Amino acid sequence: MNKILYSAVIYQSDNFDIFMKDYLVSVFNQTDQNFDLLLVLDDLIVEAIKEYIVRYNKNKKNIFIQNFKDHTPIELRKKQIDLAYSFGYDVLVLSDFDENVTYNRVEEVSKYIDEYAFAFNDFYIVDQNLNRLAEKSFFTTRKIPKVVSYKDILKFNFIGLGSLALNLKFFDYKKIKFPKEIIALDWYLVTRVLISGYSGIALYNTYANYRQHNNSLVGFDFKLDKKKLNQGVAVKLAHYGILMKYNNIFSDLYDDMIELKEYIKNCGADAYINFINTNFDTNKFCWWENIKTKRDLKYDIKKAR
Repeated sequence: MNKILYSAVIYQSDNFDIFMKDYLVSVFNQTDQNFDLLLVLDDLIVEAIKEYIVRYNKNKKNIFIQNFKDHTPIELRKKQIDLAYSFGYDVLVLSDFDENVTYNRVEEVSKYIDEYAFAFNDFYIVDQNLNRLAEKSFFTTRKIPKVVSYKDILKFNFIGLGSLALNLKFFDYKKIKFPKEIIALDWYLVTRVLISGYSGIALYNTYANYRQHNNSLVGFDFKLDKKKLNQGVAVKLAHYGILMKYNNIFSDLYDDMIELKEYIKNCGADAYINFINTNFDTNKFCWWENIKTKRDLKYDIKKAR
């Protein structure tokens, strides 16, 4: 039987009390209680967090609390992985403390992760009170493969860090460094695993509630504006720029993004944005899929002006 560690990074935010309550209730009510809990704190008061634990940990589950100062969010995620290995766990179930999950998440991870480097679950977009903002879950908005390879997420990502569980025995996650240039850590992490020849599995029978609030406003609409365009181009350039030393395919994708930046400069950002939003169903995109290269467009926007 796998030794499982469930973990989240805890940081100060608005509605902190509500987030902690909803998070811990979903953790401590899992149908499979074969796990321990690691809370990595981003410079918080440890005693205050322990008060929450006492309030909700009715089964006296084993809890690790580690507090860090002057660490970036990416460095804190690396701490989760390093601590899981140092404590001797086989599986690390990552989570976001501003979300909660269905009570069978650990059960589903345990059931399917043995033969895969990682597993990732579905999610719903919800408001601050956990009311669904969309009838359909993310997986049902498009065809997400049951077993993924790196080719499935070359140009976009559908695997969120808070929905990810890592098989620490199957793949050596300690060897992956998290470059400070990376913006989309989830995309980078799973891509590194997949281009090493491993695969991950999608869990359709469990899900997270992806809460929308001041620090997390995503939704399902990936309609472009100038802010999203600039962010998407920057994310892809960082992602491909780091990854091209591991696989030549990312060199080509990086060159495509350089070409796209010049193309947008020539045709105008407004024209590019209008074309994407008019000719594609942006509600069915995944993250950064709205950044289309010249090759993707198969159409010269400049000639249409």
